[in-house]
Amino acid sequence: MSASINDIELLAQLKTGSPDAFQHFYTTYRQWLYVTAVSILRNETEAQELVQDFFVDFWQKNMATRIDLSTTNSLKNFLFVSIRNRCLNSISKDNTRLKRLKDIMLSDNYTYPQNRLENNELKEQLETAISQLPERQSIAFRLAYQEHKTRKEIAAFMDTSEETVKKQVANALKTLRASLKKILF
Repeated sequence: MSASINDIELLAQLKTGSPDAFQHFYTTYRQWLYVTAVSILRNETEAQELVQDFFVDFWQKNMATRIDLSTTNSLKNFLFVSIRNRCLNSISKDNTRLKRLKDIMLSDNYTYPQNRLENNELKEQLETAISQLPERQSIAFRLAYQEHKTRKEIAAFMDTSEETVKKQVANALKTLRASLKKILF
C-alpha cells in the first residue's frame, strides 16, 4: 500500500474491510495513539492495552463504516476523541473500583457483627467478675489494665508500695482467669 495515501482514501479502503488498509492504518496511528493514551493515563502498560483493544474493536466492529469525515473533520480527530474517551472511561472505572474498595476495606480494629455480640457479652462477664474482686484488687486491676497506669502511678494513687500493687494485680488476674474459665468453658 502506498505511503502517501490520505485519510479519505484510507477510510474508504477500511470501510471495504481491506486487511492491507487496516495494516497501514495500524502502523500509521498506533504510536501516536499510544503516546496520547500514556499522556492521559500516565501508565504505559494500561495505555498499551487500551490502544490494542481499540484497534481490535475497530477491526472487529468495522468502526470505519461509522466515521463521517464531513462531521469529524479528520480521521486523526476521530481517533483522538475515541482514545481520549476510552482513557476517561478507564480512569472512571478505576476510580469507581477504588471507591468500592475503600468502602469494603475494614479498619484494623473492626469487629465483625457476630463477634460484637460475643465481645459485648464477654465485656459484661468481665465487668461482673471484676466487680466481685476485693476492692483493692479491683482498683489495682482497673488502673493497670483499663487505664494503663504504671505500677508506680497506681502505688501513688493507692498510697501503697509497688510490690503490693504487683501482688494485687497478679491475684486479681488469677481470680479473673478462674472465674471466666468457668463461664467460658
